[in-house]
Amino acid sequence: MAMMELTADRRRNTGKESNRKRRAEGKIPGVIYGKGLETRSIEFQRKPLEKFLDTARRGTVIVKMTVQDGADGKESFAVLKETQTHPLTGRVTHVDFYEVALGRKFRVEVPLRIKGKAVGIEMGGVLDVVTRSLEVECTPDAVPEFLELDVTSLGIGDSLHLADVRFPEGVVPTEKDLRMTLAAVHTPKAEAAPAVVEELVPEEGAEAASVAEPGAKEEKPEKESKKKE
Repeated sequence: MAMMELTADRRRNTGKESNRKRRAEGKIPGVIYGKGLETRSIEFQRKPLEKFLDTARRGTVIVKMTVQDGADGKESFAVLKETQTHPLTGRVTHVDFYEVALGRKFRVEVPLRIKGKAVGIEMGGVLDVVTRSLEVECTPDAVPEFLELDVTSLGIGDSLHLADVRFPEGVVPTEKDLRMTLAAVHTPKAEAAPAVVEELVPEEGAEAASVAEPGAKEEKPEKESKKKE
């Protein structure tokens, strides 16, 4: 389990205009909440938060967070729940944290990391990873950074299921169907064959129509006009 420390300030002023001003000052607004706990508006300095988010992208991280409220500071533990980003720049604009209590179980999404190269790929198969994370229940001190799934032995037509995952002690999946497929190797779909254009062969004794002048009709000889005497 990875653990990092973050410091946040209690945010009293909320709303779009206030948040826009805060971002211009290099601060990122957010909230922290938990089961049966007060939802608090907070804000972070951009650089420490972005450093934390860079680590959090690689696996689940427990945060030891200190929320400063004037001269007072309150420590708690939390996990990242959601981030919002700007649609054009991709920079973080808002973060949500879920507060947890040490020793008390809670549910959290843990990334599923694929290990190895399936032998079925060498045979022309395609690896299909059905899910990239699993929800587990455990105490904060037992949260794994990631769960590993070794696909090396998968041949074409083989698959791995929830029952094949090794969970650390004290970590239990919330999904109870151990037959749930996590990854499989399939035969690639056959490409559609190109349409074959058959060449029309004229019957014996018949002339083929001219390509340049299709459907040309045979001209009839003109009748000689009779002069009246």
